[in-house]
Amino acid sequence: MTEFTDEKVLLSEIKQNNKDAFEFLFKRYYPRLQGYAIRFVEDEEVARDIIQECFLKFWEKRELFSAVSVTSLLFAMVRNSCLNYLKHLSIIEKHQIEYLANQEGEERLYYADFALDAEYRLLYDELQEQIKIVINNLPERCREVFIMSRFKNLKNREIADKLKISTTAVEKQIAKALNNFSKHFKDKYPLDIYIMLLAWVIFNE
Repeated sequence: MTEFTDEKVLLSEIKQNNKDAFEFLFKRYYPRLQGYAIRFVEDEEVARDIIQECFLKFWEKRELFSAVSVTSLLFAMVRNSCLNYLKHLSIIEKHQIEYLANQEGEERLYYADFALDAEYRLLYDELQEQIKIVINNLPERCREVFIMSRFKNLKNREIADKLKISTTAVEKQIAKALNNFSKHFKDKYPLDIYIMLLAWVIFNE
């Protein structure tokens, strides 16, 4: 198997549909991601399923990535997925469960990866406002599809049926929205914040 020691080259090859590059990515990072995921979910089988789902989403969204750290993005994706799994099992702190339960629509996404600690609050408020700006600036149909997908948890087929459009049209509108998010945040925040937001928005499905 070809060795891809440069992350930029690796990401470029994956974006060009190079399945060998994607296989290299999987084999290189799977062991580390598995150990990382098990620290959260404490179940090897669950960790395996989470990681495989993250890699699948990574491949599906590969065209959206540019100048991003593959390593950081994968770990952010796995972390978010593990936390979402734990939230569904009600294993996180009670006050966070109650807080999330009282939120509706977009607020659930804003809070998805932030603690209530005071040190995070200003950043949380700022990012919340920036996310609103991006959403409000989306074309009407694009915004409608994105909100139905990310905030109302509808599948692409359900959105297509409700709006009487094709699933391909739904996918294109979601991709357009995600590209707008990426462009908006990429140059405004440090790389670690950008990576977190990328994983947070793109893979919150």
